[in-house]
Amino acid sequence: MGHSSTLSAPVLEQFLIQARLTRAVASLRLQGTPARLLGDLRIHAFRTGSTLELTGLHVRDAMPAEGTAVTLTALLGEEVLTLESTLLPPAHADNGDTLLRLAWPHESARLHRRRDMRVAAPEQSPLRARVALGGRSLEALLVNLTETGVGLAFKEVLLVDLHAPVEIDAELPDGTILRCPGEVRHLTYLEGQDHPTRLGVVLHPCPGADLGPIHRFIQARRTDRSQGFRQG
Repeated sequence: MGHSSTLSAPVLEQFLIQARLTRAVASLRLQGTPARLLGDLRIHAFRTGSTLELTGLHVRDAMPAEGTAVTLTALLGEEVLTLESTLLPPAHADNGDTLLRLAWPHESARLHRRRDMRVAAPEQSPLRARVALGGRSLEALLVNLTETGVGLAFKEVLLVDLHAPVEIDAELPDGTILRCPGEVRHLTYLEGQDHPTRLGVVLHPCPGADLGPIHRFIQARRTDRSQGFRQG
């Protein structure tokens, strides 16, 4: 287990405010399992000591049953906020969207440092990529990969504007080439690391792009992680 910090209620509120303002990506899974129930969620609102509301449900998503015990994970740059709760009856936003509602966590929330490598599982090897950024072609490690974005780590100390365009070129283990434009959304510098510059990039696939290889790779990594969890 990596280092984690327990958050007091006032500190948790500050992190939830940060997550809401930055539209941090969040996901839900069943407590005690790595199986993700819902992903690509956002913090919509919260009432301290009462409820926490999430947006991001899609039509294809199945609504978990009221009372389901879940773990909420929100990515805040190089840190991961986790808290345990139970699902309440859903509500509706003013625009008609369905809101997921969670009970305010009675157990302490925790803040974890993201590991150097997290392409679905921290113990799996990183992928190497070449990134076109600001007129330069740079080598990078792909340290996170989801259906909508990637995390990149660079040896160079870089100054990058938020929303700067990038082009990512990486080879997946099956030989498939991941080649996709994106936009920088997060920049973090980790002093003392071999790859200190970390960029969070939202992918912007070209119309008609075949994302099947990416989806299959991510699913394979998640399956490996799930099997490892069961065997452990």
